[in-house]
Amino acid sequence: MRNRETEYQLFEVINVKPLIVKFSVKDENITLMFYLIPNLVRIEKDQVVSVGSSAIFSVFSDKPRFGDMCDPRKFINKTPIIPEITTIDEGGTEIRVNDKKIIKIKAKITNINVYSDLRDNLGNPCVNVSWIQSINVE
Repeated sequence: MRNRETEYQLFEVINVKPLIVKFSVKDENITLMFYLIPNLVRIEKDQVVSVGSSAIFSVFSDKPRFGDMCDPRKFINKTPIIPEITTIDEGGTEIRVNDKKIIKIKAKITNINVYSDLRDNLGNPCVNVSWIQSINVE
């Protein structure tokens, strides 16, 4: 049962800036751009208590090549590479709630698995990303 003091609020997306990380796998230099897209904002007693988000990311290799297509069912039989990542830009998404409060949400990557022998339709390696979100009300 939902608390009567909790409600979902309309919001406006002001700015979406990707989290950008770089890493190397074997002979490839890879850039990952990770975007947080808000889905809902929950408020309680006129305070923002949570923002639900979806993640979209793009992978770019400096050496794209052909290989088996990315398919999560193939992950079971593959051993991923867990690279050391370098954060280039922390990014963040800004939203406005109630025409006044600016909220910034950011993602922090907790794990990246790279399946370098599996490829997307552009020849980039297949990547699986785990992340957490933080909220900063400004």
